[in-house]
Amino acid sequence: MPTIRLFEDEQCSALHPFHLVDGVSGIRCGAWTQQERWDQIADDLRRMGLDDADVFDINARWIPDESAAGALAGMTHGSEWREGDVLIAKAQRSTSIGKGTGQTVGQPRLICHANQLFTELESQLAKDVPSLLKTWSLTPLETVPHTAVYGSVDQALVASDARIRAASIDTEAGPVVIGPRATIEPGTHLKGPLVICEGATVRMGACISGPTVIGPHCKVGGEISNVSFQGWANKAHGGFLGNSVIGRWCNLGAGTESSNLKNTYGEVRQWDADSGTLKGSGLQFCGLLMGDHSKCGIGTTFNTGTVIDPACVIFDAGFPPKHLPAFSWYNARSGDMEVQDLDRMLGTAEKVMARRGMEISEAQRANLTLLHLKRSDTGA
Repeated sequence: MPTIRLFEDEQCSALHPFHLVDGVSGIRCGAWTQQERWDQIADDLRRMGLDDADVFDINARWIPDESAAGALAGMTHGSEWREGDVLIAKAQRSTSIGKGTGQTVGQPRLICHANQLFTELESQLAKDVPSLLKTWSLTPLETVPHTAVYGSVDQALVASDARIRAASIDTEAGPVVIGPRATIEPGTHLKGPLVICEGATVRMGACISGPTVIGPHCKVGGEISNVSFQGWANKAHGGFLGNSVIGRWCNLGAGTESSNLKNTYGEVRQWDADSGTLKGSGLQFCGLLMGDHSKCGIGTTFNTGTVIDPACVIFDAGFPPKHLPAFSWYNARSGDMEVQDLDRMLGTAEKVMARRGMEISEAQRANLTLLHLKRSDTGA
């Protein structure tokens, strides 16, 4: 099998806060994480005849398409592929010269900002459905008692072991994909384009509008519109969430609400990691970016363009500020803030992950420890 090694460049800070714990390779862009996408490309290269001697260093921000494998296979030993100042790929030991085209269809697409994870979700999901069809062995939804499909039933694509009870599914604006072992509880309303990943649960009475992706093993409820759930997160109760990205192992308490539109209908300002200040996002609709392992209590209300870094805890009803640095222990009613203890945070993470049969990795532990060290050093 050819080896693909993903590297991170100096422009990754714009992906804040989603690269801070699992790296860029762990970011879910559309239905797949970057690592999952490149694992598929490695398999394509194998089928093209490349072998263990073929090694490629790939920019982790590159979102590969159907032309990626051919472009890589055509690279010569030691060659680099650049677009302007950005290194896209490097062939470290290619022994398969001439097996590919050496060309791409247009410029490679890169993840340049965290907001792309929801603003470009519709187009990315459209590209991902063919691979989901194959990988998950999807078939059009068969007759389910008390479940109605509005639009083409051929666009209601379901894994054989998914469970659906008394739902309404609207495919007029795009497909609705329900993955392996996913559960759709009674009274839910699903509007495409929408992908519900493996093991996810949509709670009773939820209303989900696309473009949205519900990552693996999430539990979601309430009203959701144009949101990327990265995976293993809970928003199991009522409350609105729109034009947002929710990291892994997050939990949103009952009644959590996010604003995604200013009263003036103007441009939303959002915290920028490079400058450390609020800047215009260029977006009229922009909600919440919440990093991995962050949690908020019941009745939390998030303003437009809020950025919550990893490992934060927000409690008591009220508006948090538009940015909370990593490991914030924040009282939304009083405005008091402390730095959360590292051991306490890791202990909670271990308990939460154990409920899903998972353990925190050494790399994740190291990245969280580094974030805590930086926060403690700044004292901000």
